[in-house]
Amino acid sequence: MSEKIKITAIIPAYNGEKYIAEAIQSINRQTLPVEEIIVVDDGSEDNTEKLVKNQQGNIRYIKQPHRGDPAYGRNLGINEAKGNTIAFLDQDDLWPENKIEIQVRNLEQIPYAMVDVGITHVFNQKGERYVHDFGRFKEFEQYFLLSSGLFRKTAFQSVGLFDESMKFHSSDYDWIFRAVEKRILFNLHKEVTLLYRHHNQNYSNDAVKLRLGLMEVVKRSLMRRRNKEDGSIRPLPPMNTTTKKQNDEK
Repeated sequence: MSEKIKITAIIPAYNGEKYIAEAIQSINRQTLPVEEIIVVDDGSEDNTEKLVKNQQGNIRYIKQPHRGDPAYGRNLGINEAKGNTIAFLDQDDLWPENKIEIQVRNLEQIPYAMVDVGITHVFNQKGERYVHDFGRFKEFEQYFLLSSGLFRKTAFQSVGLFDESMKFHSSDYDWIFRAVEKRILFNLHKEVTLLYRHHNQNYSNDAVKLRLGLMEVVKRSLMRRRNKEDGSIRPLPPMNTTTKKQNDEK
C-alpha cells in the first residue's frame, strides 16, 4: 500500500506585502487541505512578516538574510518540510481552490509519476484570465511553472535540490532540465493548477535576463551530456511523460 500523501506548501518571499496574504489565503481555501505552509522570507524590509503571521493555518515562518534568489528559500523549505509531497507558490500568485485535490488524485492513481503538472491561467490586474497551455510540451519547447506542479519529495532525492549558483532566477529551468535528463516521470494534464498574476514587477518581464538565464541552463545541460573522452554530446532525451488519457486506457 502506497504512503499517504502529505503536502508541504512552500512560499519563497521577499518584500511581498502587496500580495502574500492573498497567496496564503488561496492555499487555505483548498478543497483538500495541505499539512503545512512554510514561508521562507529572504530578508524582507516591509510588512511581509506581520502579514504572514496574521494568517490562519499551520504556517511556519522562516526568515533568512537576503540572498536575492528564490532557490535558497525553496531548498530550505524542502529540507524543513514534514510532508512527503511538495507544492510551490510564489508570493504574488494564487492556487485555484481544487489544485491540491486534482493533483493528489492524479499522483494516487499514478504512483510511479514523480511530478504532476497542470496548466496555468494568467490573470491581469483587472482579474481577466487567459490560458498558458502546454503547446509542444513533449519537444521541450515550452516550460512549465513550478507552482503548477506537485512534486513527490523523492523527485528531489533523484534530481537534487535547486542549484543556488544559477544566475538570473534560472534555477527552476535548470531543475527541469536535470529532471528530464534523469528521465523521471511527469504526469501532464489540462486541468488548471495555477493562477499566475501578471503585473509590472514580474521578473519574467525582463527578456534579457530570461534569455541569459536560459542560455546558462542550456550550457550546463550540454556540459553534463558531454562525453569527456571524445567531446561528443548526448542528445537531450524527450520528457518522460504520461497523460490522464494514457492512464485511462491502461
